[in-house]
Amino acid sequence: MSHTQPFMEFVLLFFGIMLCLLIAFWTLGLFIDRAVDYISPEMEAVIFSSVAAPTTEEKDGGDPRQAELQRLVDELRGCVNLAYPLKVSLVDSDKANALALPGGHIFVLNGLLEKVLSENSLSFVLAHELAHFKNRDHLRGMGRALVFTAIAAITTGANSSITQLLGHASTMSQAQYSQERESLADQQAMQALNCYYGHVGGAVDLFQAMKRNDKKRSNVFGHYFSSHPEGVQRINNLHQLAHDKKFIVGEVFPLPAVFRAQD
Repeated sequence: MSHTQPFMEFVLLFFGIMLCLLIAFWTLGLFIDRAVDYISPEMEAVIFSSVAAPTTEEKDGGDPRQAELQRLVDELRGCVNLAYPLKVSLVDSDKANALALPGGHIFVLNGLLEKVLSENSLSFVLAHELAHFKNRDHLRGMGRALVFTAIAAITTGANSSITQLLGHASTMSQAQYSQERESLADQQAMQALNCYYGHVGGAVDLFQAMKRNDKKRSNVFGHYFSSHPEGVQRINNLHQLAHDKKFIVGEVFPLPAVFRAQD
């Protein structure tokens, strides 16, 4: 740096480095998206066979609610064109969410069962996670996050303030990328619901319930919406898809008794 315009040169160098890092991240992100397509489900199962369960206590396999969730997932797989089996685990948590994790694992958080009002609504959420597996989104998201963190740590140090700043920036970038993948999974879940029930009744029930409880949503659903499209937008998108595909809205089935018995 010269002594004549040190601040200007620092600004140019800083933004130049940031631009190079963003280009590297974007390029590696594309590479990851391509590489994921070559990882077979069998290879994925071997690689992630030792993936740890969430920190919350997982329910044992004898829970009838878990067995019912497994049944729904097994039957919905055909409508999402997934040929390989997936394992469902029910996890104690107040959050209303479901997660698709590498190795063919779906974790359903117990809070979700307290929010869904029908079997159809629950099936939509499960089909949404199945769509993530079909699109390999769980691997793409993990790969992109690891790449960005590694680049930041290598260039600026693992505990530096710049790494923390880049971490926040990557979270925002990943959230936008994730929202695009979430919207695609919503569309495929809607199609799976129509395939399974012959109509799409119940697809938006959970989101409408969130909308009615908007004041509480920041506490209950904040994590769920951090990387998902905003609730009203999701409802509108699904209504538009139903209109475009000429899907009908039929009568929903009540939530299976094994879930209601736990209330």
